[in-house]
Amino acid sequence: MISYALVSQLLGLGSASGTRAGLSLLAVALASHQGYVSLPPQLQWMAHPGAMAAFAVILVFEMITDRDEDMHMLLGLVQYGLSAASGAMSVMGSMSVQTEQVPDWAVGAGGALFAVGTLALRRRVHLEFAGLESEFFHPMKWLNRFMEGGVLGLCIAIFVAPAVALILVVLMAVAGVVAAVMAHRMEARLFRRPCPSCGTAIRAEASRCMHCRAEVPVTKQLDLRMGDKAQAALRGALTSVVSAAERLGRTEESSRRPG
Repeated sequence: MISYALVSQLLGLGSASGTRAGLSLLAVALASHQGYVSLPPQLQWMAHPGAMAAFAVILVFEMITDRDEDMHMLLGLVQYGLSAASGAMSVMGSMSVQTEQVPDWAVGAGGALFAVGTLALRRRVHLEFAGLESEFFHPMKWLNRFMEGGVLGLCIAIFVAPAVALILVVLMAVAGVVAAVMAHRMEARLFRRPCPSCGTAIRAEASRCMHCRAEVPVTKQLDLRMGDKAQAALRGALTSVVSAAERLGRTEESSRRPG
């Protein structure tokens, strides 16, 4: 039989990895460094200061990405891969992969699945809350702050009180589903309107109903401008390309001149 504490660690670390991959890896590494967790031989490198520094960099990368919707969309697949790998590694490290009833690959796969499932739910909540952003109302900012504090508390509870960690995972999952449903309803009331022809809820920016294909008057212009960080990244990339082309042109011109 697998103990209740191990199940709690599996669920807790897998879920934490889907929310903050770097934080769950860092938590396991610090727990091993302080003697709370005995890492298996193949994962003892996680407790190395260099590895912990890399986990901290991953955490900062995730926090920056979540604060900009353009970066969030561009790096979506990277986050899924990162969360899956983090879920597998953190769960295998925490459980020490010493359960005879469950093979090593199943332990890692379970952590990865919980991480990806949590990330998918988090993406859904983010998508619904992003539709509520306005000049005066910033739900994404408070959602990110709540997420960071909640994941930190979850990681602590995993090693201190596994029963509390399991309860937190269940409550967070239920809260995520409820928040997504409520945000979807609020977004529908604030930014959608019924189609004059069939009554289907459509975006205020829509010019055609996706259900009956009837043309409808546009009540709100669609803003296609990129965010500040995406604009800065694009300008930096274009500047680098132009500078490289100019340097290449000067080099070729100087090589053609007679010595």
